[in-house]
Amino acid sequence: MANTISNMKMTNPIKGLVSKRRKRFTEDGFDLDLTYITDNLIAMGFPAEKLEGVYRNHIDDVVKLLESKHKDHYKIYNLCSERSYDCKKFKQRVATYAFDDHNPPKLEQIKPFCEDVHSWLSQHKDNVAVVHCKAGKGRTGVMVCCYLLHSKQFPTATEALNYYGTKRTHDRKGVTIPSQRRYVDYYATLVQDGLNYQPVTLILREIQLDPVPIFNGGQGSLHFVISESNKQVFSDVYEVRKGTSSISIPLHNVALKGDIRVDFFNRPKMKLKEKMFHFWFNTFFVREKTNSEYDNGELPVERSARALSCDGTAMELPMVTSHVKPRTGSLASLGPMPPTLVLRIDKSGLDDAHKDKHHKLYSPDFKVSLFMHCMSGSISPAVPATTNRSGDGVQLGMGGQETPSESSEADSSECDTTGDEDGWESVDLDQRVGRYRLLSDGAMIDLL
Repeated sequence: MANTISNMKMTNPIKGLVSKRRKRFTEDGFDLDLTYITDNLIAMGFPAEKLEGVYRNHIDDVVKLLESKHKDHYKIYNLCSERSYDCKKFKQRVATYAFDDHNPPKLEQIKPFCEDVHSWLSQHKDNVAVVHCKAGKGRTGVMVCCYLLHSKQFPTATEALNYYGTKRTHDRKGVTIPSQRRYVDYYATLVQDGLNYQPVTLILREIQLDPVPIFNGGQGSLHFVISESNKQVFSDVYEVRKGTSSISIPLHNVALKGDIRVDFFNRPKMKLKEKMFHFWFNTFFVREKTNSEYDNGELPVERSARALSCDGTAMELPMVTSHVKPRTGSLASLGPMPPTLVLRIDKSGLDDAHKDKHHKLYSPDFKVSLFMHCMSGSISPAVPATTNRSGDGVQLGMGGQETPSESSEADSSECDTTGDEDGWESVDLDQRVGRYRLLSDGAMIDLL
């Protein structure tokens, strides 16, 4: 039965509908959701079995292609955290660098992946690396672009992303999710400046949303959750009243380190909470200083809110000064407060919000700003503060999740495989990956 399914010539539109605008390999009798990004670097959709192989790449067809064109010279790189297959089909040449669909990888995963691919391709001139997730678009694009940067085939994230979009898709929309594009730019920064990544601890002191999102009836209940990789570290609810023009949420010493995800929800009364948007960033790349009223360590504290502990328990706090026990203890003993760092992410850099093209939920100039302090000695002086990733210094947006469950290990696990998005997000890829010095992809850092 398996052979019957794998050998079916899918002249019907099923496979084309599933692969959408991704380019397919249709030579020598094959019809696969697979593209040669370079002569030795291949991106493809998940190699499925049984009935799923009718509308996705059937694993037996993938094996036939690789055995016929690259016998003994191919290695598979699986990025899926949610599914697996029999590695013996590919002669045990499978390495796994898993992370969740619609999410960026952990920053620590990228370099080991790139070094693995580079090592394999360097072993023999005929070797090819075959990278896949579920759809073979978003997650695959992130890692392929990072390798193109790692191997110095492209100097900037923008160029690598544009090239991948052109090679992998018919509409040039390769990696469209803002946070994924941001992480490609992060890796471009590491490669171009010759930096070694080290997790940095920052103290989050305030979140600003400006202007206020468009709520039904002009008011809402804003629930936000902050996670460090896959671990929730802070949760709060902020009541937005009618007539509010912008939102300023003071926080009390929320320590963040490494890969950070921030989710925003609307919690209408008597209704289920509604997802608004989220974004990922890494604390290592938050470097811009700003003149702020919080440089002296003081924050305005008077507001009404309901604080949510990490277990979801709510309680009324008419005057909120501290929502959770500070994870790093009191800062009073640290002496004078260090300078304030600011991370600004505009609408095009916010996952999900970037799809609001008609501005029904967010105004065109909507942005989220995070104000932070560094822990003493936590910021390496190695990163130049004036590197411009886009090359032109013009303000630009970005082209283009559930809680992450990726392995905490950055190294690959051979043959232990476990999707990527089938959905597509509309995005202007004419907009560059970024403007600024270290952060880009619409995650703009301004010096005020």
